[in-house]
Amino acid sequence: MSINHFQVPLYQRVVGNLGRFFEKGEPGDIPLLSKQEIISGFPQNFMTDAMRMGIEGGDVEFASTSGSSHQILQIIRYKGWWSREFTYAYQCVSDMAGYSIQHDKKAVLTTAACSAVSCFLDNPDYNERIHNGVLNLNTHPDPTRWTMTDIKRIGAELWMFAPRLLEIDPTYLAIFLVKRAEYKIDEPLYIPDYIAASYEYLTATVRRLIERAYGRPVLSMYGSTELGVMFMQNRAGTFVRCGHETIIELKPYLPERNIFELIVTSWKNPLMPFLRYATGDLVELADGDWAGHAFKPSETIPLLKLHGRVKDAIVTDEGDIKTLADLDEVLTVCAPWVRQYQLQVTDACVTLLYVMNASNDAVDMSVVHASLRHWFGRQRVVELLAVPSIAPESSGKFAIVK
Repeated sequence: MSINHFQVPLYQRVVGNLGRFFEKGEPGDIPLLSKQEIISGFPQNFMTDAMRMGIEGGDVEFASTSGSSHQILQIIRYKGWWSREFTYAYQCVSDMAGYSIQHDKKAVLTTAACSAVSCFLDNPDYNERIHNGVLNLNTHPDPTRWTMTDIKRIGAELWMFAPRLLEIDPTYLAIFLVKRAEYKIDEPLYIPDYIAASYEYLTATVRRLIERAYGRPVLSMYGSTELGVMFMQNRAGTFVRCGHETIIELKPYLPERNIFELIVTSWKNPLMPFLRYATGDLVELADGDWAGHAFKPSETIPLLKLHGRVKDAIVTDEGDIKTLADLDEVLTVCAPWVRQYQLQVTDACVTLLYVMNASNDAVDMSVVHASLRHWFGRQRVVELLAVPSIAPESSGKFAIVK
């Protein structure tokens, strides 16, 4: 790694400390980098001769994050960046050894507005949604409104395209499977060799639904538009670090439970390097003294569980902090028939909206209600409301906590 990667205007005031940080993992007075600092002054805060030449020569592509954190980052990177990123990530996981991004096809089922390879707001046909061996399946902003025609089209396109890898937003695929059953579609389900889940939090119930339908393990990927793939599960459920060109620090969040916020330094994108970037994402590690340690690219990180985002953490009436993973555990154990849910929290009321599996008409939600009353019942009204569907946010993703 060359310190020259970080010779951009944004980091000029700390350039003297970079050597010590990269050699010894000691950040000194290098502050954490926030999304707001990246947004402010963009793109001048990253402008270098290389970026200027790339823009003028047409060698770069422009992207943006989904805005699910209410802050949209604009990204400039060299063309083909995602292809190289996925190639390396798949090489890190031995269970993906049979897949080649250069020679095998991949289909993507996620938001219709944007993907890693295309961005559209109209209604492109099948051929227009294929780019470099990747088929984008969705053309509708709200999957809860997919019609029988939509479900049949997606199913037919999968058989026609025959991808070895299906990369999914897990909630979107769950809705596809449920609607397929509701519409009593008789055509057989296309079974890919690999299913990789990304884009948003994978709940245990949705994982179980997908794995039962396909007879395949769901390999969960953790990453982001700006950082690429950071971790990917293997078939045993172990998170494998995809650590090329990154240093990871762990900021204590709930240290008594080994839960930390990921702080990432990355030079994967040479046009926009990130220095001590506060991701806002929470992870749980195996027991150990991890605070203050900077994991270099070759070091293994014993990640046990993804806990969602800091912004989705909930403070109970007793002052305890519950993560999105804690909430999901309550629903998974006490109400496995709930396919999707959303917890709406205000100062006066806590409301759990939930969508049941079609086969469960009369269920007992008293244990879930009691658990939420234990968290919030001292100062707020707790109510549970069964709904036919929960719509996505404007980003296309589904909010679990609002």
